[in-house]
Amino acid sequence: MRRTTLLLTIALLIPACNGGTVDQHALDNASSAIDSLACEGALLAHLVTDAATTEPFTRVHAGELASRASNFEDALSQRPTTPGIESAVRKEARKAGRVSDLLHQLEANDADSAADLKGRLEQEGGCA
Repeated sequence: MRRTTLLLTIALLIPACNGGTVDQHALDNASSAIDSLACEGALLAHLVTDAATTEPFTRVHAGELASRASNFEDALSQRPTTPGIESAVRKEARKAGRVSDLLHQLEANDADSAADLKGRLEQEGGCA
């Protein structure tokens, strides 16, 4: 629970720092935040499969997570990078896009697809 809270805090703070050149530190922070969004989405998908959440909560929460992931995708796709890390930054942007797409699918609150989405989000986020 503590780890989830910490990762969520990071996920909330990183988009606020959305300008300037992406250096290794910023890339590491963004990567951790994207992983956090994916893992939080996996937890939400788990709740959907267990019918332990409501449709409005799932829709709103998954939509908010998807929006944050999309913000990372946009920022990491466009921002200049320090030399030598551009391919890693763009790769992380593509990952953020995949996470955003999966979270948008979760917004539908379909229990049948939630189990698949849970696994895919866990894979993207490296969730333990």
